[in-house]
Amino acid sequence: MKRYIHTVDAVFALILFCAFALSMLMVLMTGAGAYKNIRNAVRNHYSEDTCVSYIAMKLRHYDGADNSVALGDVGGVPALLLSETMDGDEYVTAIYFYDGYVRELFAEAGYDQRPEDGFEIVEASSLTVTSPREGVYGVLCVGIGGGEAETSINLRSAAYEREAA
Repeated sequence: MKRYIHTVDAVFALILFCAFALSMLMVLMTGAGAYKNIRNAVRNHYSEDTCVSYIAMKLRHYDGADNSVALGDVGGVPALLLSETMDGDEYVTAIYFYDGYVRELFAEAGYDQRPEDGFEIVEASSLTVTSPREGVYGVLCVGIGGGEAETSINLRSAAYEREAA
């Protein structure tokens, strides 16, 4: 009789261990699936989120009394133009979309800029920068996955200029 009880105990312990191992395997598979979904979502939205964040940061950086922000073009391509004066010389940073990339080109004002000369910031499908009214800029970026990200930036320096006038 004792031998039978020990065998039942061993079988019960083995069944309990297998149930525990199976539940751990299911939890790991669920976690791996969730990680894969999150990784794909981040990868799909990386380009547009990075694009909009980068341009917003640049606009905030150039939001000051000595700097100016305007819409213009680089070799016929629409661009956001950020001007600043350093050591008495004026420089322009242009941010624009060309040939599948959001690009940035930094050059001395008056320099003949070509769109292909810009540094590739992030791959994207399109970039649109608008200015519905003075001191307000809208940025819309469509990423390579087709997702969109947009933001509006209200420059503080524009409010100070309106108050002074």
